[in-house]
Amino acid sequence: MDLLSALHSFVRVAATGSFSAVSRETGASQPTISRHIALLEAHYGTTLFARTTRSLMMTEDGRSLLPHAYEVLEILETAETALGRRRASVSGLVRLGVTTAFGLYMTGRLGELLDRHPDLSVELIMRDGFGDLVEEGLDLAIRVGEIAEGSLIARRLGTVRRVAVASGRYLERRGTPQHPRDLLNHPCVAYTYGGTRHDWHFVGNGEESVVAASGPFRANSSEAVLKATLAGLGVGLLPSFQVAEDVAAGRLVRLFPDWTVPDLPIHAVHTGPRALPLRTRTVLDFLVAIADIVR
Repeated sequence: MDLLSALHSFVRVAATGSFSAVSRETGASQPTISRHIALLEAHYGTTLFARTTRSLMMTEDGRSLLPHAYEVLEILETAETALGRRRASVSGLVRLGVTTAFGLYMTGRLGELLDRHPDLSVELIMRDGFGDLVEEGLDLAIRVGEIAEGSLIARRLGTVRRVAVASGRYLERRGTPQHPRDLLNHPCVAYTYGGTRHDWHFVGNGEESVVAASGPFRANSSEAVLKATLAGLGVGLLPSFQVAEDVAAGRLVRLFPDWTVPDLPIHAVHTGPRALPLRTRTVLDFLVAIADIVR
């Protein structure tokens, strides 16, 4: 017995009050609709409709079954819609707000995503600092740090690990600090917003060392901090993924390898709804896949 087809016929007969109306609506013969109802009645061992030559009335058992029939059919429709979206082509534009460092890293990986989905377009809006997603027309944004806005829906991607680095040229000129407190005698290239003071927290060897990052140059762009550190302006504290190539190539030297700096959480955020369009969900899944670089 096709129980789902029978349930569909049942809810339509209940709605129209007529077997013939459902027959015209669905294209199935009237005997088929009648057989569906008879099969349901045999299955449940009850009468669902009281029939006379002139009228069709739902019984008490029929009224009891109706909401459950609607629920079953709604679940089925939801599943079919979800699977249909999964099979559908991913297309359209996704506007993604990203930090400068993560945006530059992501640019090198976007080919993987766009090759898989040739009808998908991604526009990166890159800047350090948080704007309003709605005002800027963003579908998604990357946020580093805790999420303060309760209106945002956040998906945690991982954490950002930061390391202290300096150029070899700088260390030859000024010497290599051995302990974080030695930074008190070194210029620090601070990554900051406006006049906000940033303290660098180091943990290691069973102790904590907090240094007020100060020096003749600071910037609210992590890329500017990286360029300044490479140029020998001082010591920088930067995401490990942002400096990995420069450290591997010897352009930068990691300082205090036995010390760690508390990680910062990184999230992908959006304003909703939770059931994102397929194109946006695809980009979000891609972000989750590549975020291991920052853990």
